[in-house]
Amino acid sequence: MTLFRSRRAAITVAAATTVLALIAGIGFERFQREREWAHGGDRLTVDAEVALATAKDFDEVAVRLGAPPGEAVPTIEADQTVVVRVRWSGLPKGGYLHVIALDKRVTPPALLDPDGGWNSEGGTGYGWSSYLPLAEHYDWLRGVAKAEDPGAVDAPGTATGTVTAWFHRHGEGGIPFRDPASEILVAMFSEDEDSEVRSARRVSG
Repeated sequence: MTLFRSRRAAITVAAATTVLALIAGIGFERFQREREWAHGGDRLTVDAEVALATAKDFDEVAVRLGAPPGEAVPTIEADQTVVVRVRWSGLPKGGYLHVIALDKRVTPPALLDPDGGWNSEGGTGYGWSSYLPLAEHYDWLRGVAKAEDPGAVDAPGTATGTVTAWFHRHGEGGIPFRDPASEILVAMFSEDEDSEVRSARRVSG
């Protein structure tokens, strides 16, 4: 074999090795992400409380579930508000956590509209732009909202924390909730510092 052919053979082998390494890396990364989708929230210790409030006793209920007196201010005065407190510990990294609440009485479950919140770091707002990735990986989130019309209450992804959030049914009217434990689903999902959604977990209902 000539020197030229030897070099060409070495280059071919090196290129093939690089391609195989890239394919193996992509496959391993995909495996890791699928594992994270399925088990990303397993290390978290989470508990949730859900209560119903009227316009008259909203302040009392919000304070009982962790909001400082005078800080829980609904932007919409609804006949009935769903107040949720979620406490967690064991979050392995930073980023953000988001809390959602859904009406289980309909199929598919309907997202409740977020109205505000308070977390252990201070006041918080709401918003959600990560519905589609979640819906692709969790059957219980599939079909619950339009991609352009989602909502969640935000909290910083501290190792340990608490968030109190309040929601109401979309639109006017409808049958009031009577048993939040059986009628309302509460879930939280995590995003990393680059706002890429990582995993979701049901915490109540």
